[in-house]
Amino acid sequence: YVYDNYYNDYDWFHIGGDDMYVLVENLRLYLESDEIRLASNGGLHLPTGTEKLQYPLSLGRHFKDFSEIHFNSGGPGYTINKAALKTVVTKIGYQIKSFRSSAEDLYFHKALQAIAGLYPYDTRDEEGGERYHHFKPETLYNFHVAEHDQTKDWYSAFSVNPVKEGLDSCARRSVSFHYIDSELMRYMYALLNGYCRDAYVNDRMLIP
Repeated sequence: YVYDNYYNDYDWFHIGGDDMYVLVENLRLYLESDEIRLASNGGLHLPTGTEKLQYPLSLGRHFKDFSEIHFNSGGPGYTINKAALKTVVTKIGYQIKSFRSSAEDLYFHKALQAIAGLYPYDTRDEEGGERYHHFKPETLYNFHVAEHDQTKDWYSAFSVNPVKEGLDSCARRSVSFHYIDSELMRYMYALLNGYCRDAYVNDRMLIP
């Protein structure tokens, strides 16, 4: 549906549910950064605007399940460019038009992996903080990696990159969070837009 109706209108598409909070300004800055512009141009040089081809990209929280399928979590949503959308839709999209699954994030990236050998792009910032978050800020702040049996900690087991704890887990310009209900959504908006005081811990914003 998105490909048929909006492909020519937008450069990027963010896929997610109604319990995510997206910091649109941070997402826009990230997509406009030289890093992402270079990656979408195959990593050779920055695009000049005359390119006819684009490298498929999927940006999000990188996981890997027990069957070695790499995927971006659908919880905080994942951001794909036109090339990634076109790759999936034109290759197998119309064959699975009636397919239904709650694990759409896994199957979408399984298709990208099978068709184009494409794996999720590493979206961590220069300090190793994640930009896309599978949990809400409170959970991330209080999360501790299992010291002994990580099989009981699916989050660490599924994470491709090393899991950081506390504020270090979040990029300063985080893009999105998951499990955000309507009340928390309003609270986060107030904090991020300067309507609340005492929103800082050790000179760092409690919600990046």
